[in-house]
Amino acid sequence: MTSEATPSTHERASVELFTHPTCIGCQEALTALRQLERADEIALLVTSLGTASGRARAEELGVTSVPTVRIGGDHRILLRKSDLDQVLADLRPTTGP
Repeated sequence: MTSEATPSTHERASVELFTHPTCIGCQEALTALRQLERADEIALLVTSLGTASGRARAEELGVTSVPTVRIGGDHRILLRKSDLDQVLADLRPTTGP
């Protein structure tokens, strides 16, 4: 009899948030995404365009506005609270059928 690892029922999404220190919407997005990170629902990487390396990464990926969320290869610019709400809804795991 062999033992096999049981696959995880929930895989954490990798999320990258592009921010800037003077961006008010960025702070709101960061706070909301940190809550999901603390709940172990996502793996969060924050990239600040306030640094040279952050600007270089944003340029490499074609990110031109903040706050922007990158999930996989998908970029979503968070222009309104409703945009952030939709991202959060998409990231939260669903329960049951």
